[in-house]
Amino acid sequence: MIYDAIIIGAGASGLYCAAHLNNKNVLIIEKNKRIGLKVLASGSGQCNLTHGGYMNAFFGHYGANKAFVKSALNAHTNKNVVDYFESCGVKCFERPDGKVFPVSLKAGDVVDALKRACSKVVVKMETRVISCEKAATHFVVKTDQGEYLSKALVVATGGRSYPSLGATGDGYPIAEAFGHTIVPTKPGLTGIVTRLKTHATLQGVSIDGVALTLNRQGQKPKLYHGALLFTHFGLSGPVVINNSRDFDRGDTLLINFLASPSDIVEGHFIETTNLNGDKPISFYLNQLKLPDVLKSLIMADAVFDRDAKLSTITKLQRKWLVQQLTGYVCEIESLIGYQQAMVTVGGISCDEVDSKTLESKLIKGLFFIGEVLNVDGDTGGYNLQWAFSSGFAAAKKILIDIEVD
Repeated sequence: MIYDAIIIGAGASGLYCAAHLNNKNVLIIEKNKRIGLKVLASGSGQCNLTHGGYMNAFFGHYGANKAFVKSALNAHTNKNVVDYFESCGVKCFERPDGKVFPVSLKAGDVVDALKRACSKVVVKMETRVISCEKAATHFVVKTDQGEYLSKALVVATGGRSYPSLGATGDGYPIAEAFGHTIVPTKPGLTGIVTRLKTHATLQGVSIDGVALTLNRQGQKPKLYHGALLFTHFGLSGPVVINNSRDFDRGDTLLINFLASPSDIVEGHFIETTNLNGDKPISFYLNQLKLPDVLKSLIMADAVFDRDAKLSTITKLQRKWLVQQLTGYVCEIESLIGYQQAMVTVGGISCDEVDSKTLESKLIKGLFFIGEVLNVDGDTGGYNLQWAFSSGFAAAKKILIDIEVD
């Protein structure tokens, strides 16, 4: 038997692609015992399906490859995804922060809906792919359970994040065997380990709206804004997680806790001193909307007493304090590994894949969808939206090819 399509991987992109090929002769090959394991774990088990808003606001949430994702996202939007799942019986709602969830807040409902939508698809569980080859008119997929043939081959194996759920980069050697380039991978949407271990005293402290500057030797500094969370290992929160694709071991981060230019902060200090010179420096610190434990950590390194009068603070001491508040130095020791990273940065080069159809530019009938590609989105539903949109794009092209045949 020659299948119309074989899909390797029963995750979000693979299942969505198969669901839109349900009336065709399709085989899914999955190495795990269950389908959709990462979908089940997404959104802390609640499944953040996509994000609300207009699609032109989406593209800036995909890092360097934002141009590549445009065609697929525009062809199958967040509204299309919500409409599809609601047609499958999964009612959705949008939170005030724009994140879209099933009303039940159960990721299992999403997986069950995809399973029903793939009712006519053949699924081979606990089956490992050994190799894939292209013959004259079809693909040959060799597994530990036998050999399968198909006209189209879709690689939907995901990246390396959450290896406990089966994501171990299985798609990369398949792509390389067909001549594709793999952009080096690293953990994405993850926290960072800092070299300053005193941060452990700040565990659980969060600060809204900080400004974070990335300094790397020989490169122009990059500025980010968002909420910051201190953890037992270092730093997390949206401003770190959403931009971790840019960070590497040895980089320096400067945290501006007040998100205001240093000269404005210094001007405020001088103004406070001129009006309240006989007050202790704690009087100034109490005006700052920052957690007391953070203020205490900063002052622990001060060369002046916290009870010193503002009028006695020298210019050098004042600039030191302003620097701590607007340019607190953190050195990155490492990124949190794939075990906790939400996505993988890197993967199959997008330069070798058609952005409209997700078909290989090197091998006709070969498709790459979802996280196996060098595409990673921010938190908030952007990665699942990419999984669905890319899966839909591949299915649409496969259906066209079937009609032509």
